[in-house]
Amino acid sequence: MNIAIIVAGGKGKRMKRNVNKLFLLLNKEPIIVHTLKVFQECKEINQIILVVSPEDGNKFEDVVKANKFDKVKNIVEGGVERQDSVYNGIKAIEKANNEDIVLMHNAANPFVNKDLINQTIKATKKYGAAVVGFPAKDTIKVVEGGFVKQTINRKLLWQVQTPQAMKYFLAKKAFEIANRDKFYGTDDVSLVEKMGGQVKMIYCSRENIKITDQHDLAYANKLVNASKIGIGLDSHKFTEKKPLIIGGVKISDKNGFDADSDGDVLLHALFNALSTAIGMKSLGFYADDMCKKGITDSKKYLGFILEKVKDKGLKVANLAIMLEGKEPRMDEHIEKIKTKLSKLLRLKKENIGMAATSGEEMTEFGKGKGMQCFVAVSLKK
Repeated sequence: MNIAIIVAGGKGKRMKRNVNKLFLLLNKEPIIVHTLKVFQECKEINQIILVVSPEDGNKFEDVVKANKFDKVKNIVEGGVERQDSVYNGIKAIEKANNEDIVLMHNAANPFVNKDLINQTIKATKKYGAAVVGFPAKDTIKVVEGGFVKQTINRKLLWQVQTPQAMKYFLAKKAFEIANRDKFYGTDDVSLVEKMGGQVKMIYCSRENIKITDQHDLAYANKLVNASKIGIGLDSHKFTEKKPLIIGGVKISDKNGFDADSDGDVLLHALFNALSTAIGMKSLGFYADDMCKKGITDSKKYLGFILEKVKDKGLKVANLAIMLEGKEPRMDEHIEKIKTKLSKLLRLKKENIGMAATSGEEMTEFGKGKGMQCFVAVSLKK
């Protein structure tokens, strides 16, 4: 079992607002909704414990009910310090086994994604404790009395964020000892370090920020609206032995594409566009093994890469498609294909652009020997 403790008990004084910062809007939804949604939709998370300030308890309950966050099994009151709040969350866990994983995450870190959560769980299972972060990019100096005493080797320094995770028995022990000794660490895993335990560091994107003040919130809104761009290409020659399928739509019963799969050049190019946008490899790297298992429907390949996109906390915003081939004439099929793509991508048809050119016999595609497709895609948070 994997339990997420979402810490939402802070006051957010540095935001200089009269309302808890977690209820401030990030792209039309409260920050807390963005954070809880990721953990709610992550298949690896079994339950969520939400730790809140007592004065905001009813508001958080309303958020949970309104958004049907049914993985939130308990809403508990936070403590004086963040560490006390996490400890309250740990004590609220019921029927946990020693090897279960406990993830601690700041509610004000809304850009966590399912891929990072899964990496953290996997590392914790292997090493006992894990933390996410990124290498420091600035020189760090120790200063006393206004004078530099030491320059620390930047290569050894990482800036940490959340989630941080431990096996249940280790979390319970670490927080009990810290509470007994009245020791307060700078983060959760520092309690494991104090016990002499090892903590695995996991790289995360610098986008995984904690929203602390108004400048962070402004930057976060820019991140939400920022786009990632991908471009994809695929081509196949024709064969009389197979039906012709383009964009998931059956165009004719013959003169299909010569390929181990159904050869859908549009969906293959779309796969490559999505893959390049999130830093992954081309279709063949993933689909060859699927094809050997008898999976030849290109919609299955598309489903695979869309899940990876979703794990990154992204979705398709816009799609542009260009087909080249003498045959078939595509004008009469474009609307059907756009309708199919709209369903597959859960994207409005007006956000899908599609055009075709005959090639005017200047290429092999223009001479009717096959077809090629170019796809450009933009992704957003």
